[in-house]
Amino acid sequence: MNSRECFLAIMSYRPADRLPLLVIDPYESLTVDRWHREGVPEGVWPATFLHMDPSPAVGMSFYPQPGFEKKRLAETDTEYVETDEWGCTVLHLKEAPAMYYGFLDHPVKTPDDWKRYKERLDPAAPGRLFPQPDEFVARANAATTPVGLNLWPWFFRYGFYLMGMERFLTAFYDEPDLIHDIFEHLARMAINTFEPVLQQVSIDWVCYSEDLAFKNGPHVSPEMYREFWLPHQNPVTRMFQKAGVPVISLYTSGNCEALLPLAMENGINCTWPCERNSSMDPIVLRRKFGRDLLLVGGVGHTCLTAGNDAIDAEVQRLIPLVKEGGFIPMLDDMIPPEVSFASYRHCVEALRQLRS
Repeated sequence: MNSRECFLAIMSYRPADRLPLLVIDPYESLTVDRWHREGVPEGVWPATFLHMDPSPAVGMSFYPQPGFEKKRLAETDTEYVETDEWGCTVLHLKEAPAMYYGFLDHPVKTPDDWKRYKERLDPAAPGRLFPQPDEFVARANAATTPVGLNLWPWFFRYGFYLMGMERFLTAFYDEPDLIHDIFEHLARMAINTFEPVLQQVSIDWVCYSEDLAFKNGPHVSPEMYREFWLPHQNPVTRMFQKAGVPVISLYTSGNCEALLPLAMENGINCTWPCERNSSMDPIVLRRKFGRDLLLVGGVGHTCLTAGNDAIDAEVQRLIPLVKEGGFIPMLDDMIPPEVSFASYRHCVEALRQLRS
């Protein structure tokens, strides 16, 4: 069985030859820099070097078009402040320019700001889909690894980019019409962009990527999720269901458990990365939600700095769930630069030994 066949078998509780070795969270740039010094060849992606399973995903660009002009506003010897393509003002460290180390300002402060911003979010703008549709369809139809669609940034993360956390969260109470309009527009963009692709290719998974939880719980209540998410997200989910997509996942770090019953009632049947540090233990989640909730992730990345015995124990504890099916173990968060490549490699090899 190839990786795609194994993924589909496991996610439907059927036997598989092996577990796909997936990277479900991007590598932190400083971590990759360290690993290049520790044996990963320059120009080679760590997952490729370790013969892990790529999961070709078509992305949808929610970026404003035209994007906002990047401007450097201030700098010191170690950091700088600039405006980015989203219209946000952000802090960067010079040693890691690809990472954001703080949002200082956001582009939407009034409903009129949103109206002007929305002019840059034409669903029909070129480049909304990447790679280009013809290229993705050809690649996906020939794929031997699982093929997915990633909706990033989805509702919660997009609202944060537009408004900043405090203003975004208070707007659910103070300006509900504004929130509905933002979510409705993003959903329409997704439908207009993805619907033609879904008529040409079989998709194995889709992911609503929005990070709407923190360590102790979600940023919004189930009532808010019902009022603001479902009217706009459900038409997108129905589009995926109609196309026969078997895995429809909520991606969020943090603890989203309180939202899962409502999400599952409305077409979401999976969650990842199951951040263990936030009590999202896949073993406990399976006990609570049964086989209707598929799971990916759940290997606590903090074990990577505790030695090989800790890594082995973290992986071994998941064996009963692996054997039950509907679960693919992988690290539950971005890997910080404190982690050596030897430790990461040991974890990947421990996962490679598992069998469903």
